[in-house]
Amino acid sequence: MCWRSRLLLTGFMVSFWRLEGLRSMCEGVLEWWELVKVRIRAFIIGYCKRKKREERREVDRIQRLIELEYEAGKLSGSFDWERSATLKAQLRELQERKAQAFLGRAHSGFLEHNETCSAMFFKSVRARQSRKVMHGVREENGSIVREPEDMVRVTTDHFQGLFKEREIDVEQGNVFLEHLSRRFPEDIREVMEAQISLEEVESALRRMGKGKVPGMDGLPAEFYLKFWGILGPVVLEVLKAILETGVPGGSMAVGVLSLLYTKGEVTDLGNWRPLTMLCVDYKLLAKVLADRLRTALPYVVHEDQTCGVEGRSIRWNLQLIRDSITWVEDRGLPLMVAALDQAKAFDHMNRSFLFRVLGRLGFGEKFIGWIRTLYVGAGCRISVNSHLGDVFDLSSGVRQGCPLSALLFVLYMEPLGAAIKADTGVEGLLIPGSGGLRVKMTQYADDTSLLLCKDSCLTRSLAIFGDFTRASGAVLNHAKSSVKFFRRWRGRTYVPGWLSLCEGALRILWVHFETSGSATLNWNMRIAVVQRKLAMWKARYLSFLGKVLVLKVDVLPSLLYLAYIYPLPGCLRRPLVRLVFQFMWSGRCEWVASARMICPIGEGGRGVPHFPLKLETIFVSFLLTELAHPVIHPSGYLLRVFFSYQAISVMVWSNTGPRAEQLPWHFGHAAKWLRAHPEVEVPPVGLDHRHLYEEVRKAGSPAPVVGILEVVWEGVKARGLDNRLKDLNWLSLHKCLPVRSIMYRYSLVQSPTCPRSSCGREETVRHVFWDCAFAGVVWARARVLLGLVRGDFVLTWARLERGVGRARGTDRDRFLFWLLMSLFKRGLWEARQNMVKTGRDWGVEGIVRRVEGDLRGRMKREERKWGQHAARERWKGGSMLLGRGGRGV
Repeated sequence: MCWRSRLLLTGFMVSFWRLEGLRSMCEGVLEWWELVKVRIRAFIIGYCKRKKREERREVDRIQRLIELEYEAGKLSGSFDWERSATLKAQLRELQERKAQAFLGRAHSGFLEHNETCSAMFFKSVRARQSRKVMHGVREENGSIVREPEDMVRVTTDHFQGLFKEREIDVEQGNVFLEHLSRRFPEDIREVMEAQISLEEVESALRRMGKGKVPGMDGLPAEFYLKFWGILGPVVLEVLKAILETGVPGGSMAVGVLSLLYTKGEVTDLGNWRPLTMLCVDYKLLAKVLADRLRTALPYVVHEDQTCGVEGRSIRWNLQLIRDSITWVEDRGLPLMVAALDQAKAFDHMNRSFLFRVLGRLGFGEKFIGWIRTLYVGAGCRISVNSHLGDVFDLSSGVRQGCPLSALLFVLYMEPLGAAIKADTGVEGLLIPGSGGLRVKMTQYADDTSLLLCKDSCLTRSLAIFGDFTRASGAVLNHAKSSVKFFRRWRGRTYVPGWLSLCEGALRILWVHFETSGSATLNWNMRIAVVQRKLAMWKARYLSFLGKVLVLKVDVLPSLLYLAYIYPLPGCLRRPLVRLVFQFMWSGRCEWVASARMICPIGEGGRGVPHFPLKLETIFVSFLLTELAHPVIHPSGYLLRVFFSYQAISVMVWSNTGPRAEQLPWHFGHAAKWLRAHPEVEVPPVGLDHRHLYEEVRKAGSPAPVVGILEVVWEGVKARGLDNRLKDLNWLSLHKCLPVRSIMYRYSLVQSPTCPRSSCGREETVRHVFWDCAFAGVVWARARVLLGLVRGDFVLTWARLERGVGRARGTDRDRFLFWLLMSLFKRGLWEARQNMVKTGRDWGVEGIVRRVEGDLRGRMKREERKWGQHAARERWKGGSMLLGRGGRGV
């Protein structure tokens, strides 16, 4: 812990214990806690101001000392250059630290060498939903207001009306509640209503997302984590008091409504999604209750609903729709798929109906009272371009941003699903192999998909939804709801009810479904997304390792969602691979084969993901995993009809039920892949896509590079080196740098000789780094620095190419050897490149100066990171490498 952190902690503890004495002056712990949060916020703001003031004073002090040195030099006639250089170095360090902090706040990629898997690295380029600034808001009469006060007023009125409680039909609601028959065990009810514990609250805090915008009190989750040892018992006491009194504190009850633009007319407030920024103490209580509520959901929520229920997956919904369409297309059956979406689903939810649903499902009055505490009396303030409006009550809906919202909405929608399933006038699709089960619908939160076989079924379903609107306040979004017909009904234009006809692909849960060619359609869209992502990342000057990190963390995840539903078509394999390796080599010549690049570092590769193989193993392993487990969702029956023959080794075989002989394209693709890869016959391998990917990759990987062991490949990328130094060492060991002998072989240059006029020998990788006379002079200077680390070190070409291995000395000595050798290698290569491109020669002194500058920068960075004493211990006299007074060798 640095001295500033210790000072902050000490000051906070003193301030907090002073506030403990104010408890007796407050009416209760809640009032005292609000006072504490105000004082804490003031303390932190004051601390930051003092810190800034001290930094400014330090800069002014050093600048004044430098001026005094110059004045003294003028008067005395002699100038202390060493003292002046020291002061300038201190000033430069303060200015660099300030600049880096500014660029960090601006999310700038100012340090490309810091290619780590961090939010900062990805936030600067990753495609994000931009928060547009409001330049005007349309009123109900059609006029547009542009003054900040008027925009806040109009926006507040709009959302106050949106969150206003609407009148519902209680009797109609009772009819829907009668369809709810599921209950959860009594022991779970006892656990849900037990007193909350400090362990629960701490667990909820540690699982919170970091870097989130705080609520009204301005205290983020990181603050609570930092001082949890002091604040933990107090927060627990506050949360218990809230549950006992049923009244949340002042700032806890008020959220800040931030508006996120979606699409359409910018001045239309209907195109802005409200997201609530809540205080961390409120979210801690909501998260604890959500964890408890999650244990009861599997017992009371039907399997058709997959949102928020542990052990269920959104993939089941998509798999069911995919295979249902495949089944009716194969058998010539009629099917209509209706995609229903709700308008402002979370905002229109009626709370009184929700609490009645909870009571009907068996939740105790105590737990329902806790939920009611968080929502009844809750308010919010609108934020428009950083201008806050007045507080208004939230009479309906749940907050988008509250950990409980999704779970409560799932329970709120359960009566609708139960009513449709219980209605005999709604006839769903008969699922083969299910013993007569008819699937009428599948749900994920507010996205409801109906699978119906008669016109009257759709009319009846919409009538039930209309009754549910009167009972609960939910409203169907007609603009986003549509129907598509399949097989026998293909080509129909008449749609019963008032829904629109989907003429193109039907979009459900971000996947498009057509009568045929759905896989190619969806994958073309996904590859277009990959192309856009890579185009943005190309603007960054990244190393190979940085690019691999981008592929794994930003690009590949954008494909995984679809990979579970459709395998990658063969016609798109090559375009995807081409995109990946054009990005890896920045569109230039690929000097190392792609098959080698895919290998891990220990095998001479860079660990580039094999995208087609990764996507295929995900699809196959998902099929095998589903077949190896009992059927929970109706999609499992269709999977067994189509694919059970191909997965006998991982499932319990049964001759009951039909089995398809002609496989649809996606299952046929998986079956062909399984035949080509017998590794999958081992069940433990086939059920884990990561293990499966590695086994198949190993089977198809090229042979190891002759004469180079794994320890050598690992050694050339020693921890602590810059990624570009690692890249240079890797390419050098492969002998794949673009030297003239290699380029001449591919007719890219006219001569294979060294570009230096004084050397007429063939330019190979070894020549650039070792055999050239110029390189010999450079290494003569380098040996002086290497000798300062350890005098008995012998520099050879083998060590320069393959690393220092087990040379004499400590691990730190060996690292310094390899660092110096790598820096001089980079200097030689950059000097060669500069001479070829511009004709200017840096000379030996230019290379040495660059190496010395790099060493100074490294030592300063380590001093900032570890502290001056720890950094000196790590370098163990490393300043000697630069010579006395920093003059070098």
